[in-house]
Amino acid sequence: MPLTRLRMDELVNAWVGDDDTPFHLGLLAVFDPGPFAGPDGVVDTGPVADELSRRARGVPELGRRVLWTRWGEGRPVWVEDPDDDLARHVEVRTLGPDADLATWSANRAATPLHRDRALWRADVVHGLPGGRFAVLLVVHHVLADGIGGLRLLASLLDEAPDAVHEYGPPRTAPVPAPPLPSHRDLVADHLRRWRPARDGQHRPRAPSLARACRALAQYRDAMSDFSGPLPRTSLPRVVGPTRRMSVTTAPLGPLRAGAHARGATVNDLLLAAVAQGLRDLLSARGECRESLFVRTIIPVSLDPSGQATSMMVVDLPVGEPDPARRLASITGRTSARKARLRATGGTGQDLLALPVPVARLIIPWARRRGSARIHLSVTNIPGPAHPLWFAGAQLVQAFPVAPLVPLVGLTVAALSYNGRLAVAVNADGTIRDLDTLRDGIAASLADRAREGHSADAAT
Repeated sequence: MPLTRLRMDELVNAWVGDDDTPFHLGLLAVFDPGPFAGPDGVVDTGPVADELSRRARGVPELGRRVLWTRWGEGRPVWVEDPDDDLARHVEVRTLGPDADLATWSANRAATPLHRDRALWRADVVHGLPGGRFAVLLVVHHVLADGIGGLRLLASLLDEAPDAVHEYGPPRTAPVPAPPLPSHRDLVADHLRRWRPARDGQHRPRAPSLARACRALAQYRDAMSDFSGPLPRTSLPRVVGPTRRMSVTTAPLGPLRAGAHARGATVNDLLLAAVAQGLRDLLSARGECRESLFVRTIIPVSLDPSGQATSMMVVDLPVGEPDPARRLASITGRTSARKARLRATGGTGQDLLALPVPVARLIIPWARRRGSARIHLSVTNIPGPAHPLWFAGAQLVQAFPVAPLVPLVGLTVAALSYNGRLAVAVNADGTIRDLDTLRDGIAASLADRAREGHSADAAT
């Protein structure tokens, strides 16, 4: 049987990351206790972990791992591990009385995953105020990106409080996973893929010269956004092993109305709020000046599925004191960047068609070079507009935990769920004034939400 090799985009995600900046995505889900609360109101986490393990067995992506290959064996292979018990991926944790859930989650998300198992982990956390419990799902970007990670979490949840979760077709006995492919199997499959096609079989073809030229043009166009000197600030730093995270939320409906009233998008409002938070942060540090900008990189979806297909770089006008002019500037810049990406077809797919040895050199090098030319990253993940449940316990809040990259000690990630926008600021643990940034973001979003309420009232 042909083996399922990692795609080039998955392989790229396996190349990046190190001990201090693993390429992990976290999703923190906070639940009301629901049926898991005992007579004393304390959540019994044992049944939560058992239910989570059972549901994970019904999600194919959570039952496969990467078989890392050696020279001559071809690309790594997706396999179902016959020795992997998915219950080992679910752990129970108690949050201490003085611990902060957000910061604990950011540090836990940066804890390495076992590369010889399926690349995910779930922690059931109790000890939260109000008797609530949380589930922190951590996946490697090889397994899923932001949208994909959210879909994995949603596949473990229910659409209604009394829903019966399906675990797949019933089986009288577990079907054992096939044995892992041997060195001989891997080499034979690798060679088979490059033999001349026979009997109408499709064989991969080497990238054409035209496509290689398009890939180089896309690379030059992408790297041109990083040109020009960066203003000197205290934001760049070598990222260490510890994290600090701070969160806030805002009503999504009024934000949409406020964005529409100003000819902007919710994502533009988020960027403007980040600019306000950075202005407050750098002003408190004595670094803000009129011409100051902060460079951010933003995932962009040019696909109807919402999957991120490209990246754009935007300079946030932090030195601009007027919030309205700041938002207008950001809206103009994001519109221009998106138009250019559509015109040039800048999805980066031609870069992924380069031969593996060439891509192995170019893409990680470009990522390292790019990370030295930005201050932070900002991402906005669209989530479910309706409430979700876990075996009768309602999901009340959900926060994304985005990864850090070397030399970029800040990342802001937003997630919409059930009518609210949750924003999580993840940072290197040496940044002690993170709440100043968070408070500035919260204040800006609150101002835009009030404008949205006023706009709705006027109509």
